[in-house]
Amino acid sequence: MRIIIFLLLALCLSPQTFAQKSLNRESFMVNVRPTLSGILGDFYQMVTLFPEFPRELIPVIQGLDELTPQKELLVSTCPRRIDSKCKVTLDNMRGRLVRLRAQTIVLLNAQRPSASPYINSLAGLRLVTEFDQELEEVKGLLDNTSFLISAAIPQKRETYLILKELDELNTLLSLAVVEHIPFLYKEDFRHFFFNFVHPIQQQISKNSNHEYLNRNITALNFAVNLLNQTLTKKKKTPEGMGPFLAAIHNRWNSLLRYYF
Repeated sequence: MRIIIFLLLALCLSPQTFAQKSLNRESFMVNVRPTLSGILGDFYQMVTLFPEFPRELIPVIQGLDELTPQKELLVSTCPRRIDSKCKVTLDNMRGRLVRLRAQTIVLLNAQRPSASPYINSLAGLRLVTEFDQELEEVKGLLDNTSFLISAAIPQKRETYLILKELDELNTLLSLAVVEHIPFLYKEDFRHFFFNFVHPIQQQISKNSNHEYLNRNITALNFAVNLLNQTLTKKKKTPEGMGPFLAAIHNRWNSLLRYYF
C-alpha cells in the first residue's frame, strides 16, 4: 500500500505531469502571464528583505532576462551557424550586454563581505565577479562575430556556442542569488528558485511559454505550496515577508482555475 501511495505521489509531482486544461498562447498572455510577472516581482522584493541582500542584483537579473527574445530570434534566423542574416540580432544583443555590464559594475561596487556568520556573501561576490568576467568575454565574442560579418570575412561560428555562453551567464547569476540567502532559509529558497522562479523566468518571454505551464503546472504548484508551508508553518517567517508570501500564494491560486 505504501508503495502504491509513493508511486501516485511521484506521478503527481513529476515535471511531466500535465494540467487538466491546456491554455493556448493567446489566453496565456492575457490571463496568466501578468500574474506570473507579479509573482516574480513579489519574490524579488521579498528576498531583498534579507539582511545584506544586494538590491543592485535585481536589475542585473532583469536585464539578463531581456535577452531571451533575442536568443530565440537568433535560433530562428541562424539555427546552425552565424551569418549575415543574424547581424541585426547580434548588434541588439551587444547593445543589451553593454547596458548589462554597466549594471554589473554598479552591483560589484556595492558588494561588501557580510558581517553576519549566517550569510556567505563571499561566495555570492565570487559568482558576481565570475559573471562580470564572463559577460565581458561574451560581449567580445559578439563584437568579433559582428565585425567579421561586416567585413564579409567567412566564419564558421556555430549558433549554439553563443547560446551556451549566454546560458552560462544565467547560471552564474542564479547561483549568486541563492548565495545571498541566510543559511537557515537557503535550501528552502534554493528549491523554490530553481523549481519555480528560474524556469518561469526562462519560459515567460518565449513564444511557446504557454506550453511549459501546461506540462509542468503540478510541479510548479508543489514548489509554491512547499515554500509557503515551510515559511509559515515549519519555520519562523522572515521579518517583513508575510505579505509577500501571501501575495505569491494568492496570485498563484488565482491562476490555477485556468488549469484545473
